[in-house]
Amino acid sequence: MLNYHYAKMYGGKMILRFDDTNPITEKLEFVENILTDLKTLEIVPDKVSYSSDFFKEIQEYLRKMIQDGNAYADDTPADKMKEERDVGTESKCRAFTVEENLKHFEDMISGKTTTFCIRAKLNM
Repeated sequence: MLNYHYAKMYGGKMILRFDDTNPITEKLEFVENILTDLKTLEIVPDKVSYSSDFFKEIQEYLRKMIQDGNAYADDTPADKMKEERDVGTESKCRAFTVEENLKHFEDMISGKTTTFCIRAKLNM
């Protein structure tokens, strides 16, 4: 609601973006209910978009980040990943080469692997 009112107040546009980063598991009923609820509140977005609309661009940005050494593929289990992050310990995957990271990333895109995620290589 705030975004809508700020957009109207300052002559901007209200863009409603649904974060469907895994479109296969997303339920259309949630999108429909949100749009119905907004309409009930007389909030009509100027544009509706979905994260999946930008997957190709996101993939290109990630490839560049990996090639520049600013991101890496990590298959550390979630509980261990949180533990390492909390104490500032580097993941073993952080030392992968650019080539290894790109291979894991391409395997993610093609569906050959589902165990990896891409992480930004930030200061520990």
